[in-house]
This record gives sequence, structure tokens and C-alpha cells, in this order.
Amino acid sequence: MTKKRNKIYKQLEPTTISVAEGKKRFSSLLRDALEDKKEFIVTKRGKPVAVIIPYEEYKHSKRLEGYRKIMEAREAFLKSEVTADEVFEESKKQLEKKT
Repeated sequence: MTKKRNKIYKQLEPTTISVAEGKKRFSSLLRDALEDKKEFIVTKRGKPVAVIIPYEEYKHSKRLEGYRKIMEAREAFLKSEVTADEVFEESKKQLEKKT
């Protein structure tokens, strides 16, 4: 790998910081996350406890997680051989019982 490419990959890697360092540099960490799209792993006694990432990255990861859950539910539904009509009718019955 060339030095230039290696430098680019290093920029993509999250920076690890301790809680104490994070407290001292909190404002600058937020600025770096927002402006430079940097990511930080916050550690306590050497163990990762939190991550500081740009908000857009957070939203993107939540969307992906939601999509993954939908796909898992879809797979389970397909394996169960229950029809969509059966699910609808049972849901309708359950809602009617609650009202």
C-alpha cells in the first residue's frame, strides 16, 4: 500500500481517547466530528465505553439497523409459512379485543 493510500486509511480509523482526555477536549472533539467527519472511541480504563461520531453517521447507522431488523423479521415470517392475510386477521382480532 502506498504512503498516500495508507494515510487516507489512517484518517478513516477512529481515534481512541480516554474519558479524562475527552473531558478536556470535548468542544474540539465535537467540532472535529462535525467539520472533519472524525470519529472517536472513548475508553475508560482502556476499555471502549462510547463513541463520538457525526450525527449524520449516527442517523445512517440507525437506518441500517432498522433495515436489518425488518429483513430478519421478513425471513422469520417467510419461514413460518403464515400468510399476510392470517397476520392481518389476527392483528385485527387483537385490536378489537382491546377496544
